Amino acid sequence: MPPDPKTFVQVLILTVGIHLFLFFLTTARSSRMIRGAAIAYFLLYVILLSVAQSADLVELEIIVQSVTGFAVVILAVVFQPELRRGIVSIGDNPLLRRFLGRQSYDAVDEVVEACISMAKRKQGALIAFERQSSLEPYTRNAVKIDGDVKQELLDSIFHTGAALHDGAVILREGRVLCAMAILPLSENDQLASSVGTRHRAALGLTEETDAVVVAVSEETGLISVFQGGTMERRVMREELGDILRARLGGDELAAPSRVERPPLLARLAKVIFGNPMEKLTSLVLAIFIFALAGRAVMGEQTFTVEVQVEAGAGANTIPRRGVLTIVLPSEGLHVASPADGDQIEVRAEASEAELDKISGGLGGVLIVEESWVGNERQVEPSDLSWGLERVQGSLDVRFVTPEALVVKVERYANDQIEPSIQSLAVSADAADAGDFALITLPPASDLLVDSLEFNPARVGVRGPAAVVQAIAADPSVLAFEPIDLTAYSGRGFVERLSIDREKLPEIEIDGELFLRGQLAPRETLITTLELEVALVSFDAARLEGDAPFLPPTELVQVQVMERGLFPEGLPEATRTQMLQEILQFVRENARVFVDVDRALREPGSRAPVEVDAVDPLWRQRLGPYFDEAKTDPASSLRLTVDESTSSIALVRGTKDDDEEK
Repeated sequence: MPPDPKTFVQVLILTVGIHLFLFFLTTARSSRMIRGAAIAYFLLYVILLSVAQSADLVELEIIVQSVTGFAVVILAVVFQPELRRGIVSIGDNPLLRRFLGRQSYDAVDEVVEACISMAKRKQGALIAFERQSSLEPYTRNAVKIDGDVKQELLDSIFHTGAALHDGAVILREGRVLCAMAILPLSENDQLASSVGTRHRAALGLTEETDAVVVAVSEETGLISVFQGGTMERRVMREELGDILRARLGGDELAAPSRVERPPLLARLAKVIFGNPMEKLTSLVLAIFIFALAGRAVMGEQTFTVEVQVEAGAGANTIPRRGVLTIVLPSEGLHVASPADGDQIEVRAEASEAELDKISGGLGGVLIVEESWVGNERQVEPSDLSWGLERVQGSLDVRFVTPEALVVKVERYANDQIEPSIQSLAVSADAADAGDFALITLPPASDLLVDSLEFNPARVGVRGPAAVVQAIAADPSVLAFEPIDLTAYSGRGFVERLSIDREKLPEIEIDGELFLRGQLAPRETLITTLELEVALVSFDAARLEGDAPFLPPTELVQVQVMERGLFPEGLPEATRTQMLQEILQFVRENARVFVDVDRALREPGSRAPVEVDAVDPLWRQRLGPYFDEAKTDPASSLRLTVDESTSSIALVRGTKDDDEEK
């Protein structure tokens, strides 16, 4: 998204302000030191703040922001004299004089004439032209003159034996500001020993300021020009005027009678397009500062948080991404509303920088007090601690959906129940899970349901009153984590039960609850036999007279099922012999019948076929091969009618009809 016009205007205003501030720094004494200190402080502040924000170093960020104000005050106190002089000299700056069209005497020509005259007489002189850097500090102990720049005045000041000939003359705006000014000596150790004190002083002043200095040697009568810490020696007398005008910026000190002032537009263009590097630096700083300020602009963002309830001293109190944590004061409490897992929509207002820190998700923590128990309380957003991995007090958060958050905290109810065995679900596949508990069995084992028992038989249940009452009324409502028995190789098992948190998230069991039971070898099909069906009645008189049905003529399929009759590792020949003995026993002892009484009570076209149990008869009749199985209560031999012939059609008739047939 491109910046809008307001952004350009703001950056332009900021650029002008920075440029004027940098310009102000150049008007003060020791401007290089002030600018260096200001730039060093600015860079240090920006670097430390950027590192603290990017690395989320909260303490360092707070320290940097807190120290900023004190550092500005300290800098202002340390550089107070320089700043004061800079403010005073702003109005006298040549840049403003050019823009306003202020005119001055042609001091350059007067200085040139004076220097040429003194050079001929080998009369020493030292004259400094003040430019943008103020030379006010060097005028304090000098003799104030404040006169027009004239050749005669300069000759008289530097006349040998005159009271004012020692030191330097300082010129400001085409006037002689003072005489006998003491200038700082250059500390350049590369200068030749022949360079005198006057020349060292001229060089030292230009090293610290932007002044232009002209010196006349008393020994040789040579003229030298100094600027920017450099010395131009043996300047030709006829070239001195051009050199000084070039060093001073052309017409800076020209008189109105000698030089024509440029038009206003030309001066304005020079102000706008002059010193391009300084203006570019101001623009870059303005864009950077504007970007930093933009991160402080307020914005808002919407987040969705999920309610999670924790309790006790170990509860989490740090905001987590996308979670609204409700912390209860003790384990014996629960939140009736909002429910654990509810979604709540909130809107956070903060600076863009703060919103960037929580762009991955907002979190909140609500600390519940003991006085809330048993009461409904409307919670304000300010009651929570908001943030992401740390509390951010600068966030202004409000609820969106729902608009008001009502929290109701209750104590857990308690009751004693007897868990229901009948609700157990047994499966070898997790996809067949039941409502109570899934018991996964070993591949070759079955569960003896009659052997199951809970220990203890009665257990305390704690949780929300409504849920506890529902469990007490119907214990099958209890839901436990799946029970895995696949690792068991023996017959007996004991497993600790745990509540299924997805189905009953707030239910707790007092103490521990175990499930005990027995496993048995899996029941297998031996074979299927075709057997005749007989009519039976428990009323003997019913069959003595006319028979209500004709005897069935069709055969039915009977499945022979065994469990644990064949020991592991049995030789094949022995197994075959034992199988034949079982089949012979079944053929001799199996009784497949239709109950006439039942058929009469349930009239219809077909009647169910039933088969007598052969257990415990097989334990008495089978041979010694089955002695081990006979003593195992889990072993069994069972007959069942195949579903394809589980019922037959009965034909009504009499005994005579039967005899005729």
